[in-house]
Amino acid sequence: MGWILHYLETLRPHQLLEQMICTAFRASADTLNQTSYGGLKQMETKMDQLYITLASALRPLQVSIPANRLSAGSETIEDIRRLCGVFEHIEKLLTIAASLHRKFLQAPRLSEAIFSDCCSFYFPRMATSSSGDNAPKEFDKKQQVRMHERPIVSNMFTPPTANQSWRKVLSLGNLLNGHEPILREIIFSKRDRVSGNHYAAHTSQITQEEVETYRMYSCGTSNDLRVALSVVSCD
Repeated sequence: MGWILHYLETLRPHQLLEQMICTAFRASADTLNQTSYGGLKQMETKMDQLYITLASALRPLQVSIPANRLSAGSETIEDIRRLCGVFEHIEKLLTIAASLHRKFLQAPRLSEAIFSDCCSFYFPRMATSSSGDNAPKEFDKKQQVRMHERPIVSNMFTPPTANQSWRKVLSLGNLLNGHEPILREIIFSKRDRVSGNHYAAHTSQITQEEVETYRMYSCGTSNDLRVALSVVSCD
C-alpha cells in the first residue's frame, strides 16, 4: 500500500490525466460491449473494430514521450477527437441493434435483415458526414415478412380499447391496420457549440465545433413512461 500512495503522490498531473483518459475509454467500451444485441454479426464486427481503434489511438498515452503530448493542437488530441466520433457511431448503431434484438427475439432473421439494411445505408456516411449529420436517417428499404414471422410483427400492435378509440389527440399515428404499437422509443438530442480544448487556453486557431451535450431517451406505452437523460459536462 505504501508504494501505491508514493506513486500517487509523485504522479505528475499530465500523467494522471493520460491514465484517466485511457481508463475512461476502456470502461466506456466495456460498458457498450455488455449490451445484448443477439447474433448480429455486423454489430459484433464493429465492436471488435472499436477495441482495435481504441488500442491504436491510446497507445501514445501509454509510452514514454514528452510531457507536452496533450497540448492543444497535438496529434494525440486529434486522435482522441476521432476516437470520440467512433464511439458516437458505435453507440448509435448499438442502440438500433439492441432495439431490434429485443423486438424480434422470435424472428432473428428479420432482425438481422433490417439491421443489415441499416448498416448498408449508414456505413458509407460514417466517414463522410459531419458531426450532427451522422444519425441514421429514415430509409425506404422494405423487407418481406415470412408467414411464421407475421404474428410476431402483428403482436407489436394492439387494438385500441373503447377508451382509446376516440382519444385521437393522444395518438402519434396509426401504423398498422389502425392499431397503435404497444411500445414507442424516442431519442431527443441537443447539440451545442464549444471552442477547442476545454482544458487549454483558447486561441484564434481553434475553430468552433458542435458536440452532443444532451440526449434524452423516452420509452412509453399506454400505461407507462420511462425517461432517461444523459448530459455531457465540460467542467
